[in-house]
Amino acid sequence: MNLSFQLILACSGLHHLITADLAWPEYNQQCQDDAGPPYLDDEETYGNGKYHDGSSAYPILDSNGKCAEPIKDACTTRPNKKTAYLEGPISCGSKGWYCRILEDPNWDMIGLEGDKNFGHCNTTENFEDAGRDKDGHCHGSASDETYYWWVRDHWFRQYNGRLRCCCG
Repeated sequence: MNLSFQLILACSGLHHLITADLAWPEYNQQCQDDAGPPYLDDEETYGNGKYHDGSSAYPILDSNGKCAEPIKDACTTRPNKKTAYLEGPISCGSKGWYCRILEDPNWDMIGLEGDKNFGHCNTTENFEDAGRDKDGHCHGSASDETYYWWVRDHWFRQYNGRLRCCCG
């Protein structure tokens, strides 16, 4: 089964206090070339909040207002659904995950425009030009633990748009 979920990403400098959260991520995987402030400085930078607090980002929930399957556990342990979708932990059952950031007319793409790296295979333009990578930005991993770090890095790169993630 191909499980997927969506979230609208938009960066903002506003921050609010969040409490009653689990200790996540479990350990620091931040790389030297990751965008944004060092993760180890988050407490100093954001106090008890998160880097995405006060932003306009919001999760796309199912028709019943429920979280997508890979994020359901996170939705029960995180303080709100936005934090669950942005930080995880994602549960893909060790089958890997991948996310695509797609253009959204409601958000200025900022960093996304200059770093598109995939084209949908079901369009005439992309079928006729196999090198036409202009539909969005995509990455993934075989390890569920990398999800938090990928989303955080791309947040600070200001790759605004619709984030669509899938397991498998």
